[in-house]
Amino acid sequence: MKTTLQFSILLAATMALGPLAIDAYLPAFPVIAEDLGVSQNQVSLTLSLYLFGLALGLIIGGPLSDRYGRAPVLLTGLGVYAISAIAIGQSTDVQWMILWRLTQAFGGGWIAVSVPALVRDTARGRDAARLFSLIALIMFIAPAIAPSLGSILLWIGRWPLIFYFLSVYAVGVGILMWFRLLRHQPRKTGAKEPVSRLLTNYLAVLRHPMAWRHIVIQSLAFSTVMLFVTHASFMYQTWFGLNNAQFSIAFASGVVCMGVLGTLNRRLLLSYSPVLLLKIALVIQVGALLLMNLFLGINNQSLWAFLPMMILVGGTIGAIAPNNQSAYLEHFGRLSGTASALIGAAQFIVAGTISTASTWIVDGSIQRIALAMFVCSLLATLSGLSLANHPAPSDEPAA
Repeated sequence: MKTTLQFSILLAATMALGPLAIDAYLPAFPVIAEDLGVSQNQVSLTLSLYLFGLALGLIIGGPLSDRYGRAPVLLTGLGVYAISAIAIGQSTDVQWMILWRLTQAFGGGWIAVSVPALVRDTARGRDAARLFSLIALIMFIAPAIAPSLGSILLWIGRWPLIFYFLSVYAVGVGILMWFRLLRHQPRKTGAKEPVSRLLTNYLAVLRHPMAWRHIVIQSLAFSTVMLFVTHASFMYQTWFGLNNAQFSIAFASGVVCMGVLGTLNRRLLLSYSPVLLLKIALVIQVGALLLMNLFLGINNQSLWAFLPMMILVGGTIGAIAPNNQSAYLEHFGRLSGTASALIGAAQFIVAGTISTASTWIVDGSIQRIALAMFVCSLLATLSGLSLANHPAPSDEPAA
């Protein structure tokens, strides 16, 4: 158990680089806009474009991790992430900041693709799902404290300090991962696939009959959450009038619920399949969003009718993500890095597109935000209900 816990903590600390890069600098948007002489909307582009940079990093990093091993890809990603974070802090105009944010995201993609692949290399089936849940449970702290951490760093110094912190954190993670895990991993041996076959590996994954269903679930469930993250400040602070402290509590409450449901999910995995628990979580999420839309139609100024449903919607990701990812990767062994990259890239591209488009479509309407979230969740649920509760063993197609 100690070894499993240490392994999970290491991987969770590594995965936390993603939410920290997204959420930690949110409180600094007004200061960054003032320093760079641009609008906050232009600063917001550094968040939306970060998702596309992540997707590109995942697409390229996944096949490379299958070909060269997890350690080279992960450590290179950490290096790119750390150097880019320093460059972001040195940026004097928004164009350079966007460029370095894209570079940071690219490195973040190489980091993000390595963790699920390491889990798949280590465990299978319910064991993998429980490991994913434990990692999610540990790392749920990151998005919960990220805005508060950013506020503290802003209080200590200027906004570049946030990115310098991210750089130091990435270097520290790299050192720990090398000495505690990666140097003990078996090295890639034997003939490597030609580089030309890296693209055909993606086609091999896509030819699997179950791949698309899991990709749709992951992409739309993540889009549901990203719609909330994109508009959280507007909903809580502008619409319901919460102050900064109240907003932080409301935002963190959904993450706490995520941790609670993640813990419950780990226990239930001892008796039930990941796919069955995935279906239940999807139904709960879409049901909560249906009630939220009904409540907003009756009284769109009632925070106490809105907040419990929003907390539950965010919390269900604690069961949806690990169960879906473990069920998906169960179909892939040799191509686990490629498969992980594909589902990760899809979720970031789809969520980035939907969240960016939503800034024009919702037009300051909380009802439209809630409706967009409901549609994404409904489509994810319909795809999830079509899965078999006990999927067949891996029948990974040949590349």
